[in-house]
Amino acid sequence: MSSIICSKTIKPCSESVRSASISFFVSVVSDGVCPGVANPLETYLTTEPPESITFDDPSLEVTLLLRILHSISRYWFYLYDNAACKEIISTSEFINSKLTAKANRQLQDPLVIMTGNIPTWLIELGKTCPFFFPFDTRQMLFYVTAFDRDRAMQRLLDTNPEINQSDSQDSRVAPRLDRKKRTINREDLLKQAESVMQDLGSSRAMLEIQYENEVGTGLGPTQEFYALVSQELQRADLGLWRGEEITLANPKGNQEGTKYMFNSRGLFAVPFGRTTKPAHIAKIKMKFRFLGKLMAKAIMDFRLLDLPLGLPFYKWMLRHETSISSHDLMNIDPGVAKSIQHLEDIIRQKKRLEQDRSQTRETLQQALESLNMNGCSVEDLGLDFTLPGFPNIELKKGGKDVPVTIYNLEEYLRLVVYWTLNEGVSRQFESFREGFESVFPLHHLQYFYPEELDQLLCGSKSEMWDVKTLMECCRPDHGYTHDSRAIRFLFEVLSSFDAEQQRLFLQFVTGSPRLPVGGFRSLNPPLTIVRKTFESTENPDDFLPSVMTCVNYLKLPDYSSIEIMREKLLIAAREGQQSFHLS
Repeated sequence: MSSIICSKTIKPCSESVRSASISFFVSVVSDGVCPGVANPLETYLTTEPPESITFDDPSLEVTLLLRILHSISRYWFYLYDNAACKEIISTSEFINSKLTAKANRQLQDPLVIMTGNIPTWLIELGKTCPFFFPFDTRQMLFYVTAFDRDRAMQRLLDTNPEINQSDSQDSRVAPRLDRKKRTINREDLLKQAESVMQDLGSSRAMLEIQYENEVGTGLGPTQEFYALVSQELQRADLGLWRGEEITLANPKGNQEGTKYMFNSRGLFAVPFGRTTKPAHIAKIKMKFRFLGKLMAKAIMDFRLLDLPLGLPFYKWMLRHETSISSHDLMNIDPGVAKSIQHLEDIIRQKKRLEQDRSQTRETLQQALESLNMNGCSVEDLGLDFTLPGFPNIELKKGGKDVPVTIYNLEEYLRLVVYWTLNEGVSRQFESFREGFESVFPLHHLQYFYPEELDQLLCGSKSEMWDVKTLMECCRPDHGYTHDSRAIRFLFEVLSSFDAEQQRLFLQFVTGSPRLPVGGFRSLNPPLTIVRKTFESTENPDDFLPSVMTCVNYLKLPDYSSIEIMREKLLIAAREGQQSFHLS
């Protein structure tokens, strides 16, 4: 199959290229031709440094050697058939503490940031050898190089509150960020979000959201806006994602009865077939273009999304789609992936038989036809050349009438993988990239690996909260100290929350259901707990806690028992969302 593929270099503007592209598309949908998987190791196994490295240093040869070793550790399985997709050595083992310390000194100097005087070696190493630096260093480097200096300075102050306040007040380094406020209605939120992104998505100004008939404004409502729009984009009726339909455990308002898409491995685009109606394609592409713009704006404004995307989505985002292979099916549809693995094993057995010179034509045919999957021959599986789960998508022209046999099984498997991961979703991702790059160029994300983009976009992953960390990161004030009974109760309650209860609490207190990377330590402003006061005749046990999400401020009554506090916190977290009023 691979011998059929054209290997000519494609030049964007020539008529011959357009002709070749059209010809190739026709060959995909008509003849079942598809390109082979690119081996990412080929980029690294070279004696020459990449063009993007321009600095000359005695350490360059060692740097390139480490780059090669890391790539082998990361991509070795592309050299073998049916190998496990695991790093030999964890990427974290390649972090260089001395380089990191040097980089952090540069990136935490307000004058360096405001003058744009970032050394060339740091930018180039960050993109070509990101494994030298931990995620938070590369994240700061990304903000310094991808955006304007005021935004980078604001990011520095947000993530390093210990920086001397006199520096932040210095007229030379104080960030001057414009802000644009939009007031929206909670009804038909997705449509209004599309309008907001159309008008302000590409703006350098920080977007702030306020809701009609609600007094809250600033950080909390804006964070909630991104979280709620993320949820709206997962609605089943939009037809964007593969997965199963579910309903929310605690629906509010128009969420009642609404179905959402869920995939335990993360969301990935539903493929288009060659007969998909143009109007439907245009509608889906418009949603992906909006998603791209929303993501880019959230990153630019330091906001978090709540969108559980799969690893293959992030590979497309970083333009790694040519190296996506059957391994990635496990992160889209584990059921189909396991069946593909069984069938690929049959192909390996077939190749071994064909290479056995002791076989005669007759014995080879008998041996091939005896190959089976769980006792079933390939022919008895009843497969045809349509995409599993999508009977209307033919893998090649007339595919629904072409049965899969032991002799065309390899072609079938190659087409299933290609249509699932590439051909069927390419138009959606082209639109996504178009929307994203209307805000800032995607090449700035070269500082990150695909599996790290979820942290960049959605913040810290769910993990248990321990009392020690909460005591170090949260600030009792105005009536409470770390020794107060209510504070001890609170930390004990929070440390017992499961993942869903954590999400509810964070959404209630901060406006976002996820913490930034670094957890409570990175929350800015830090979670502050103050005593909610009452008249002497009133019983605190009769009242719910309240919050000020713009400053991560929890007003907590001094409850008489830990059980009452737990009950009241969960009631408030469930009932107090999707509204911002005076408390």
